[in-house]
Amino acid sequence: MSESALTTREARRQATVHRIVVAARRLAVEHGLDGFTMDDLAAATGVSRRTLFNHVPSKDDAVLGPLPEIPADALATFVAGGPHGNLVDDLVAVVVRLLRERPESPEEVALGQAALKADAKLLQRALHQMQEVVEACIGFVEEREGAAFDRFRFDVALAVVVASLHLAMDRYLTGEHGDDLVPVLHDTIRTTRDLLA
Repeated sequence: MSESALTTREARRQATVHRIVVAARRLAVEHGLDGFTMDDLAAATGVSRRTLFNHVPSKDDAVLGPLPEIPADALATFVAGGPHGNLVDDLVAVVVRLLRERPESPEEVALGQAALKADAKLLQRALHQMQEVVEACIGFVEEREGAAFDRFRFDVALAVVVASLHLAMDRYLTGEHGDDLVPVLHDTIRTTRDLLA
């Protein structure tokens, strides 16, 4: 199979997953996580039950969406100390790459937040998944920092980035900042840096 055929196939797969996630979030907000079935989700998405299960194993997974995968080139740049040479800025660069790989409209972000707020179990699972992603990335930070690696320093840097992302999402959802979250995130990081200067 040619590379372009693989790219087209992967693009179709990602588009299907995206439709599933948006439909699952909408159903979760409207009916609660226990108020709809996988059959309901398949119908809402316009895919067969088999196709649905090929993409997501459960309703929880459908609402949360797939775990982020850092592209290999972005990861290699980060491990090599780039692209900026500052841990916070470089973590932001990774987040920006992930946001660009899987853009979400304000409505989709709002649906995701509403679904998490409506179900404590789902929120706990999302927080647990996020912690798993962080722990899986520690080795890359250690490789980047070498003997200077300091877990507390990394935790603080990550807390700054995550808090900034949450604040940027809140501003993004007002609808007053366009349809691109990335500039709002950069503005939030600049404000943070100004306050700490």
